[in-house]
Amino acid sequence: MDSGDQSGSLGDTRATEARNPRTLTIDRSDPLAIVRLIQDEDHEVPAAVAGQAEAIADLIERVAGRLRVGGRLFYVGAGTSGRLGVLDASECPPTFGSDPSLVQGRIAGGLQALVRSQEGAEDDRDAGRAVIAAAAIGPSDFVLGIATSGTTPYVQAAVEEASERGAGTGFLSCSEPPDRMRKVADVLVTPIVGPEVIAGSTRMKAGTATKLVLNTLSTGVMVRLGKVYTNLMVDLRAVSLKLVDRSIRIVSAVCSIPREEARQLLLRAGGSAKTAIAMGRLGTSRALTERALDACDGFLGPTLERFAAAEALPYYEMYPDAFSREEADAVLARLAHAPAALRAATEEDAGHPPTAGSRPLEGRWPPASQVAHLIELERGAIQKRVAALATDAAISTDEPVAFADWEPSDPPPGADFPLAELIETFARERAKTVASLGSDPGAVLLRRALLGPERINGYQFLRGILQHDDAHTLRIRERVHPGLYEAT
Repeated sequence: MDSGDQSGSLGDTRATEARNPRTLTIDRSDPLAIVRLIQDEDHEVPAAVAGQAEAIADLIERVAGRLRVGGRLFYVGAGTSGRLGVLDASECPPTFGSDPSLVQGRIAGGLQALVRSQEGAEDDRDAGRAVIAAAAIGPSDFVLGIATSGTTPYVQAAVEEASERGAGTGFLSCSEPPDRMRKVADVLVTPIVGPEVIAGSTRMKAGTATKLVLNTLSTGVMVRLGKVYTNLMVDLRAVSLKLVDRSIRIVSAVCSIPREEARQLLLRAGGSAKTAIAMGRLGTSRALTERALDACDGFLGPTLERFAAAEALPYYEMYPDAFSREEADAVLARLAHAPAALRAATEEDAGHPPTAGSRPLEGRWPPASQVAHLIELERGAIQKRVAALATDAAISTDEPVAFADWEPSDPPPGADFPLAELIETFARERAKTVASLGSDPGAVLLRRALLGPERINGYQFLRGILQHDDAHTLRIRERVHPGLYEAT
């Protein structure tokens, strides 16, 4: 039966919509021939992605730079593109131990579009802009629009909105992008894979190319953020037997210690392979080890190199006394954001009751005690020192804000108050601290004062305070499963 012109154009200039002359006979092919046709086309994908190496590298550096100073990465797509973005974002926390808010995916049609096609949603430009507004995208964030055809209205509008808000922007497409995206996006990644096996079925070659690009992007960013040591995922979250076993093997190998010793070290480190390795190699407490890692921006290698020969670690002087404008802005933003991070951690803790066999580490304060401690410290030593720095007053004290280890046996005052009330109190106290920095906080960060045995500047002091905030937030979020360690 004559099926008409088998090779005619479909009247669309997009590469992903063209007819593939090599697969015109697929409808009359046996299963093995179908497989061969598809595999032959798939061979085109790696070369197309490899041709975008410089653009992907540019994307990695731009994204890492923003995340390094407190920003977030958002993937925005529709259909297959959106699902792949959500998939890549969801795999970052278990693989790299990143906070779930660090890399996020948004798909046209919302979460239901992950399991049931919502094709019409891709045409809604207003929804594309609204999803960026709802996420409060700002200058510290980066938005990567993913549209294999290059023309998805939802994605284009999202990238445009993000750009108008000052965020970094990128555009990933398997067709030549339209001029409007060339003008708006900071980085274009365009692996042109050619016509699909089935015309327009971008879940195939274009989908594979997209997955390869996203794999490379997120992995590269996490490497640049210190989430990897040599080629080991030392920031993984050990929440399953497989991951606990992997953590034990990593710590055992890097520290050259028996498996049982590695297991116990991991438990003392709250399940963090990176922290356990540094504790084992440096011979320091968990709290001081976390501080040393933070001073090296989370990179394990530099931490081990810098502090390996130190007989005792300084508490603030381990932070650099010189800083860039971007680093100063990041410190100030994090200082103000700390109550929101703490609130999110307590809500996460309340929404996920302990699973069978899980418990806090021995001696761990409950969330209310953690927050009460932060309030006590904020009202006292922190506000006193920040106010003195802001007025250029001389500070000389033998009472440094430092702790060799966390959580003494007695809970802090006020720990019996309702948790929500404690968090709001901390937010008010932190707002006072931020306000006391005055109209020129950069100048405050440059001023030096003697705090105990260390003469440091405001930047070093606040970096230390932020690490202290983060450590207590982590302990609220952290769940340790001794049963998993005992079973491996």
